[in-house]
Amino acid sequence: MASLVHAALTMRKTVRASFGLLVAALFALAPLLGVFRTSTSGEIGIEHAIVGGVWAGWLAWRLSQRLRRDDAPAPTARRERMLLEAELGLLLIAGVHGVVQAMGGLDGPVYAMVYVLVAFIAAFAVAPVGAILVLAAIAYEVALWALTGRGVAVERVAIHGVFIAFFGVLNLVFTRVEIARVRERSRKERDEERARVEADVRLFRLVGAPSAEAAEGSGEKVVRSSVDEVRDSLFHVLELLKKTLDLHTCILLFAGEDKRLRIIEMATDSDDVDEGPFEVGAGAVGAVATRGIVMNLENLKPGYRGLCYYREGASKARSFLGVPVLEHGQLRGALCADRLDGRAFSPREEEILKSAVGQVLRGIQNERVFVQLERSKREQAQLFKASRELGAALTEDEVLEAGLSAAAAIARFDLAAITFFDADKRVHSVRIARGLGADAVHGVSFKDNHSLTAMVVKNKHYLPYKGELDPKQVLYTSRVTLPSMRSALVMPLVVREGAIGTLAVAAERANAFGDGVRPTLQALSNQLAIALSNARAVKRLEEMATTDGLTGCLNKRAFLEDLEAKIRSAQRFQKKLSLIVTDIDHFKSVNDTYGHATGDVVIKELGAILMRVKRETDRVARFGGEEFCVLCEETDTEGAVQLAERIREELGKTVFQTELGKLKVAASLGVATFPADASSSAGLFEITDKALYAAKHGGRNQVRTAADV
Repeated sequence: MASLVHAALTMRKTVRASFGLLVAALFALAPLLGVFRTSTSGEIGIEHAIVGGVWAGWLAWRLSQRLRRDDAPAPTARRERMLLEAELGLLLIAGVHGVVQAMGGLDGPVYAMVYVLVAFIAAFAVAPVGAILVLAAIAYEVALWALTGRGVAVERVAIHGVFIAFFGVLNLVFTRVEIARVRERSRKERDEERARVEADVRLFRLVGAPSAEAAEGSGEKVVRSSVDEVRDSLFHVLELLKKTLDLHTCILLFAGEDKRLRIIEMATDSDDVDEGPFEVGAGAVGAVATRGIVMNLENLKPGYRGLCYYREGASKARSFLGVPVLEHGQLRGALCADRLDGRAFSPREEEILKSAVGQVLRGIQNERVFVQLERSKREQAQLFKASRELGAALTEDEVLEAGLSAAAAIARFDLAAITFFDADKRVHSVRIARGLGADAVHGVSFKDNHSLTAMVVKNKHYLPYKGELDPKQVLYTSRVTLPSMRSALVMPLVVREGAIGTLAVAAERANAFGDGVRPTLQALSNQLAIALSNARAVKRLEEMATTDGLTGCLNKRAFLEDLEAKIRSAQRFQKKLSLIVTDIDHFKSVNDTYGHATGDVVIKELGAILMRVKRETDRVARFGGEEFCVLCEETDTEGAVQLAERIREELGKTVFQTELGKLKVAASLGVATFPADASSSAGLFEITDKALYAAKHGGRNQVRTAADV
């Protein structure tokens, strides 16, 4: 039944999606039937205006639908967008040919509109639809020539077809090339901007700031904002120095990781400042930046090469003052100032420049504190959201999904997976996986080995230490290889001093999981472990509340709730529902003769037989004592009787070994069907119970139906 409903819904969706194409095809018939062909006088009639107005209205409405499709999720809406673009293209072809037909036909003066239309469609339609519509335009024109009554003008059709194809292919190719070029340029600009931000983060030592590549959303905004804030504050300091001390150039240089000097910020009137970076030489700037001494020079010659921040030979400075930038005793760079008029820098001006160094460092340090606070706030927000979602999840599947979603918000990974560890069997299994290579990883089971996962569980400590995945390292088992992954981090899921599994993230890029994300992932792993433990506890409580402890079947309360639900479903969908009630014959004598322990063994075995022979959709419950019920969906009386007979035969063949010798038991069973035998759950249970008693009174060890009552 479910498959039929699914098929009906699919057909309905397909018809709705194709309805627009059908309407467009009807409009396309109008020029083919000559609806827009004018009279000999060339006048446009009322019928032309009506058809044209309807066409314009429908086109406008469908175009608005297409614009709204841009906001829909790409995976789900791509097919609908393609169908809608095909419909719009067909409408435009029909409309343009309608105008062409009204203005003299294929030999008329406005036929060139077809070429313009084809160029437009090829440029803006998605690739497969654009190509199809170009071919459709050629086929449409062939049909028009054929229906004019003059036959197909092969030469004219060929010429028009070549031009249509030429305009279509030309715009298709050039548009795609231009789009690719713009995307490539945007990608390069984005990469360059990220590299610049990365370099600034390292130069300013903004501790705790995520990398520009790893940061996303608000995190990336914080990084860029912090860098811009530092640069703005530095520029204002340098600009103030320049105006106060009447300088030509005031420039701040920091030594990078490669020991070369880079311009951090400057205020200058010169057009000859070099971009750098600069090798630290023996000049005045080099002495300040490498030896940490103050350089106060005057009477410099034009073109002096000791000022590396000017292009070679372009320096016009006559006096120079450079003070070292020392942070916590470590030499970071130099703050330099120069003048063109030759006035020497006084001791007071030297002290001002030294004080400015302190102001520069305080600005950077304040921004570091801000970044730390923002990072902590962001981590707390992420962990709070994860904690709320994990706390709301009650099942293992819900917890796992919430855990991976939270991990994706913390770290940008290409593959993430959660494993479970069975401490009794010493077996690891991948419970869920998402991302690149997830299909190869999901469901993999392996015994304790020397993989990263096994070592993390044993040591209850994350691995690899630096987050870099060596090609020789095995993440799970040697059967599963992830050659493209360069970074990985496997976190233990620890509950009460024991590891119950792992959370692993991996990425194709290097250095993906550094100090910026690892502590947050550790905190998430702890929350995930607790949530999984709680979900398992909830599952055990639910099983205890709905399951019979001796047999593992449903208990009476759960069965009655299930019976009510199945009855309502059967009424709604007009399905048959059968109930089987079974009772062990002479069970009291079994308890009296062999003891209650043996009686429990018999009851447990009957439950096992029922669970073994039932179908997947059947529900089995221990109703009380030695009485069991089987609820069979979409089953008539005949089918239920066959199942009941099989149960009776299986129990009859079972031999129990006791201290008093071998024991065999039999069972009586009653069968009734909804709605043939009863119209409610209470009525169905009552008539089935009567059928059971009919079997008891009829000699036991048999199956009776409602018809025997």
